[in-house]
Amino acid sequence: MASIESLHTHTTLSDGKLSHRELFELAESLGISVVAFTDHDAVPPPAIMDELETLRASTTKWVVGIEITASLPKELSSGSASMHIIGLFVDPINEALLKHCHLAQSARVRRMKVIVENLQKLGFRITEEDCLEMSGGESVGRPHIVRALEKYPENTLVTEGIRRDMAKDAVHDPVLQDRYTRMMEKGERDYPFALFLSPTSYRKGYAEHDYMPDLDEAAALIHGAGGVAVVAHYHTVRSKMPLQFFEKLLKEKRIDGAEVVYGMREYGTAGEKALEVERAALRDILMKNNALALGGSDA
Repeated sequence: MASIESLHTHTTLSDGKLSHRELFELAESLGISVVAFTDHDAVPPPAIMDELETLRASTTKWVVGIEITASLPKELSSGSASMHIIGLFVDPINEALLKHCHLAQSARVRRMKVIVENLQKLGFRITEEDCLEMSGGESVGRPHIVRALEKYPENTLVTEGIRRDMAKDAVHDPVLQDRYTRMMEKGERDYPFALFLSPTSYRKGYAEHDYMPDLDEAAALIHGAGGVAVVAHYHTVRSKMPLQFFEKLLKEKRIDGAEVVYGMREYGTAGEKALEVERAALRDILMKNNALALGGSDA
């Protein structure tokens, strides 16, 4: 039987729905050989690390990691465009990494407040308290904001109104039509992100983090904590970082690799084929440069 590793997952420490133990036990029940905990700008605190240590004897193994929200390399930066860097095998008590986590979590709260204000202007019923309630603490992400919106049934009508407006405007705009078609292929779970919670969404609800290390700074944080740094879900930055530039990063030893398993939300849509081609190209580049090729469910 082939060994299956899931090296990109999330727990309740950020925007996952399972605790570390619950996620580990799920991975174990599915026959996953290695699972990495890669929460957004967060590492397990000592109490969770102590609990994980009790699982060392299990057949399924675990790895401590992190997913750092970073800005593009300085050569590519335009505004506050962001990307994600996965760090694996990091020391969860590294001082520089913990300082970053503190700064990033504070920025997430500030970002949430701006998004809430934007959404209220669009007609949604939502409060900062709703978002904090859904996150269970300070690590507030967009999935928590979506859950906060779902708390009030009347928000469904606002979302539907925005969807209809997008459908009308898309008739006369081929680019918008393509985005609308892809949103409809993915289904209602994609509505909030395509309509108002992404950098390129139809209506302005999104806000970017006001604190982010750039790619090189994020890689340095990960390396300083004893880990390896890889680019997460490349398709989210493909329009800003050509494959040629990504290979340049590898050759200059500024990054250690990339995920080649990603993009599950594209499965079953018109974008799936393009994703397959892209991932094959990444594998070739990584193999040629003797770099890390990995990935996970991002669940």
